[in-house]
Amino acid sequence: MLVLAAYVLSKGDSYSLYSAAADGLRRIHETLGALVFIVVVLRLLWRLIDSAPAKQPMSRWMATAAKFVQFALYALLIAIPATAVFGTWLEGIPVTLLGFDIALQIAQAPGLGQLIMEIHITLGNAILWVAGVHTAATVFHHFYLRDEVFRSMAPGGRRKS
Repeated sequence: MLVLAAYVLSKGDSYSLYSAAADGLRRIHETLGALVFIVVVLRLLWRLIDSAPAKQPMSRWMATAAKFVQFALYALLIAIPATAVFGTWLEGIPVTLLGFDIALQIAQAPGLGQLIMEIHITLGNAILWVAGVHTAATVFHHFYLRDEVFRSMAPGGRRKS
């Protein structure tokens, strides 16, 4: 939900988001992005102490696709905030976290900053597609295959012993 909210507030391009008129939206967008990163880090730390969901029987191609999509989601959830931070800093713009502006004192490189922001926008679009595929697969497993995949992913789902 945080990703979707940040996406909706992004206005689609970095130039309109950094206009004076959109300053409030930018601050909320950046704070949501930072929260996404924090939640992902906490989730990965939690995974170190909590057991993984029990493996569900499925074909090899489905298991491989599931691993790929899971990896892609985590990679995007880390890369999207990282590209936003580095892109804005290289353009000489501070990043907002919970209402506080954080400006790293690095040499400005506007061309590189713009390129990284374009990558950020592309990755932001890509995560919606990957999450959509993930959701469609979950719905397919739950309603068509009627297996335990969705239940194993849900809170309180079956875990490895």
